[in-house]
Amino acid sequence: MATFRKLSNGKYRADVRKNGSFIQAKTFNTKQQAEEFSASLESSIDSILRLKPKKIKKLSPAKVEELGGKWLFKKLGVELEFMTFDQLATEYMLQWTGKDHNQVYRALYWRDTFDGLPIKSITPKLVKKAVKDFSETKSFATDGTGNKSNKTRSSNTVIRYKAVLSAMFRYAIREDYLKENPVDNVFVQATPNKIERYLSDEERMQLLAECKNSTWNKMHLLVLLAITTGMRKSELMGLRWNDIDFNKGLAKLTDTKNGESRNNPIPEVTLNELRKFRQIGSSLIFNSPTRPERPFEFRKQWQGALDRAGIDNFRFHDLRHTAASYLVMAGATLYETAQVLGHKSTQTTERYAHLSTDHKSAVVERVMGNVFNVQSGGV
Repeated sequence: MATFRKLSNGKYRADVRKNGSFIQAKTFNTKQQAEEFSASLESSIDSILRLKPKKIKKLSPAKVEELGGKWLFKKLGVELEFMTFDQLATEYMLQWTGKDHNQVYRALYWRDTFDGLPIKSITPKLVKKAVKDFSETKSFATDGTGNKSNKTRSSNTVIRYKAVLSAMFRYAIREDYLKENPVDNVFVQATPNKIERYLSDEERMQLLAECKNSTWNKMHLLVLLAITTGMRKSELMGLRWNDIDFNKGLAKLTDTKNGESRNNPIPEVTLNELRKFRQIGSSLIFNSPTRPERPFEFRKQWQGALDRAGIDNFRFHDLRHTAASYLVMAGATLYETAQVLGHKSTQTTERYAHLSTDHKSAVVERVMGNVFNVQSGGV
C-alpha cells in the first residue's frame, strides 16, 4: 500500500508499505510520478510474493534485477537461491550411471571452470571461450607428477570434454533449470585419427624385457596381458581371479566402457604367465599391496620401463592399439578385431584398415591366381 504526501517545497513523497512493513520512500516533482513509482514497486512486490520456492531457485540475476533487485527480495524476506554450476555438476554426477570413469574427471574440470557461477549466467560466448582456453592448454604428463607436458590437447580430447559439458546442460534442461543449452552452437573441428601408435617387434621385445626388471613383480604380466588381449586399462585393473577361466582361456569382463559384458580370449602364452601368480578367490589380480581392494598405481613403474627401453611417444592405451594392429596385420577381419576389442561396431576399428594391405594382397593373389590359373599359363 502506498501513501502520498505533498512536501513544503512543492514536491511529492511516496511511501510504499506491504503488510504494515516499510519498503521504500522516494520524492518526485509531481504526484503522477510518485503514483507511477509506487504502482511499479507494488507490482514488483506482488510478483515476488507470488513466486513459488522452485521458481525462485531458477531465477537468473537479470530477472532478479527486473523484479526490483536483491534489496527488494531481502526487504520482503524472500530468500534468493540460484542454481550454481558446481551445484549442477554435483547433481548431474549423482544421477549419472555410465561406465566411462573419465566422465568424472571431465565433469570435475568444468565444475572448477565455472565454479560459483549461476547456470543461467553461462552464455554461449562464455562457453566458447572456456572451450578455447581448454584446447590451448597443455595436457598433463604421464609420469604421475601432475605437471604439464609439452603436448597440446588434441581436438578429439576437446570434443570429449565439450560433450560432457553439453550433457550436463541437457540434464539441467530436463530438470527445468534451463530452457536452452549454451553449448549447442559451440563447434570444435575433429581431427582424423587414422594412424595409431603401436609397438614394432623390436620395441615389444625390449619393453617386455624391461618390464621383467621392474620393481613391481606384475609389470610384465600386465603389459603382456594388455598386448595379447587388447583389454582397456580399466578392464585390466578391475580383473579378479575368479574372472579368469583357465580351462577355456577366457576373461569375463562385466564392467566395460560400453556397458556390455564380454568374454575376452587369453592366449596360452599369457595364461602361462598368469598361472605363476594364480590365486583362489575374488581378489584383484593387480591389487595394491597396502590396499588390496584397490588397483595398484603403476604409473612410475610403467614410465621407468619405457625410459629404460628407449620408447618415446607411447601411452599405456597404445598397448590396446598394438593388440588391434597385430590382429589386423595377421589377417583378422575388422569384424573379428572389433569383437576381440569390444567395439560396438567396426566403425571404430576402421582406423586399423590401412594395416591390412598385405593381407588383402595375399587374398587377391591366392583367389585370382586360382581363377586365372596363372601358374599354368591360363591368362
